[in-house]
Amino acid sequence: MRILIVGAGIAGLATCRALSQRGFQPRIVERNNLAGVGGAALFLPGNGVRALGELGLRDALMEISYPISHQRFFDEEGRLLSEIDADEFWRGVAPCRSMKRSALWELLKDGVSDGVIQHRHILDISSGRYCSRVTFQDGETEEYDLVIGADGVNSTVRRSVFPEAPAPQYVGNVCWRSIVPNICHIKQWTLMLGTTKSLLFEPVSSSELYVYADKSADEKHRKSYSPATPLRPLFEDIAGPLCPVLELCAQAQVHYGELMSLQLDSWCRNRVVLVGDAAHASPPSMAQGASMAVEDAIVLANELADALCVDTALLRYQTRRKKRVDWVHRQCVSRDKMRRFPRRLRNVLLRFAGTHFYQRSYGPLTAQI
Repeated sequence: MRILIVGAGIAGLATCRALSQRGFQPRIVERNNLAGVGGAALFLPGNGVRALGELGLRDALMEISYPISHQRFFDEEGRLLSEIDADEFWRGVAPCRSMKRSALWELLKDGVSDGVIQHRHILDISSGRYCSRVTFQDGETEEYDLVIGADGVNSTVRRSVFPEAPAPQYVGNVCWRSIVPNICHIKQWTLMLGTTKSLLFEPVSSSELYVYADKSADEKHRKSYSPATPLRPLFEDIAGPLCPVLELCAQAQVHYGELMSLQLDSWCRNRVVLVGDAAHASPPSMAQGASMAVEDAIVLANELADALCVDTALLRYQTRRKKRVDWVHRQCVSRDKMRRFPRRLRNVLLRFAGTHFYQRSYGPLTAQI
């Protein structure tokens, strides 16, 4: 079967590996020569680590990632609201890990044979019942039995094949991501909550710290922020003793973005299918972007290997994945809404029911994909 994967990010590389394990020989096209650079770091809950284990990468992942055994939530005054025993909750699934995004990208890329990835730009895709015709920027046209769109939230494949699909929606928050020296010796996932802002500190190695900062910004004001925005004046009211870390962010590479959400009625059309953020981007409230992408890859590869025809495989893939992905979207909305509750109400809820909320949010994701 002639399979083309568009996008060499985490979703595309995971899909390539999953398909290769099942005897397929996909090709990848990627327009960005720096596809593995962006994104700073990520947190992998147990379901994401389990999925990477199914790709045969668990041992290697343990070597390049950092263990997260607890997740701690603090208010603006530095008071502990809730502490989640992540090891206990995810027991029987997989441990939680944090890591640089580039490290995960390299891990997945190491399994891709030479010549599989080509750096080319796609101009158009014409999808028919039995094949898809892809036109490249160099003027060449090629036919494939299946095209897999793994090219992110601003997917070229989605715009070409699903022109009626809604555009990604801004969810009301802007964010900054960076990696700095861990001068405050933070050992665990640590979130500090304000009414309209939050700070996440997450070690990614014994000496490095991932800093994630987000802030509510309406349509009128969101364009006033940029990668160069000084973070200490914006967040010092909730950073407390961790303010020196914010000063380090000014000297680090900062990845700035506007948080987006995308929900589609369908991810497949004729011989084209979407995976990862191209199909269902969500804000990072549940830390499920990479995990959902890897799960997509496994389910799609399994269905293509087991089904008698491609059409059946794509419909089964969508049916199996959509309920789980929709759950993640709903939980992201719920968590973000609770974070914007009046301070006193939010603090009471997290202090007395934080563990319950966590278990309810992630419980369905402990089940096998």
